[in-house]
Amino acid sequence: MDVPTNWPNWDLFIIVFFSIIIFYSLMIGKSQTIKIILSSYISILASDAIGNLIAKMPKIFVTGQSDKNFIVIKISIFVFLTLILTVRGAFNISIAEEKSGLMKIMMGVSYGVLSAALIVSTILVYVSGASLMYSENFFSQNPFDEIVEKSKLVRIMVNYYSVWFSLPVLTFLVTSLFANEQRN
Repeated sequence: MDVPTNWPNWDLFIIVFFSIIIFYSLMIGKSQTIKIILSSYISILASDAIGNLIAKMPKIFVTGQSDKNFIVIKISIFVFLTLILTVRGAFNISIAEEKSGLMKIMMGVSYGVLSAALIVSTILVYVSGASLMYSENFFSQNPFDEIVEKSKLVRIMVNYYSVWFSLPVLTFLVTSLFANEQRN
């Protein structure tokens, strides 16, 4: 089967990234996937703040300053912190596993999707030059607009970032309420 020449690269990136994270989530289990999500939240805030601080440094301290450099810096900090906090973070997540094998798979896939959506949408928001803490954009004319226009998946991930950002928290809340009811 031939891949169409007009196949959007960003859509392929999103599909492949989601697939990898979902399969990885199934391998590591729900507790470790939740640790990745929590590490991602911490990393999102820290990388945005650090990137914004670096962007505001006088040119004396930061040489060769360009908008794209700050995007790379934010994404690099985000990925690095997420990895370090997930692997070496001084916190553990202990969640009761489901008894049913089918339910265990469904929950693993669900948390994998939540993790993938949070990570991918954050990277895409950073690529757009946007800041989560400030209502500013590093680009005067945003070249990312063309990508958003051409890719339906990128448009969904960026336009609904608030959903992808809040959905894991709401899921934790609901599952925690049900887990507490089952314990009593």
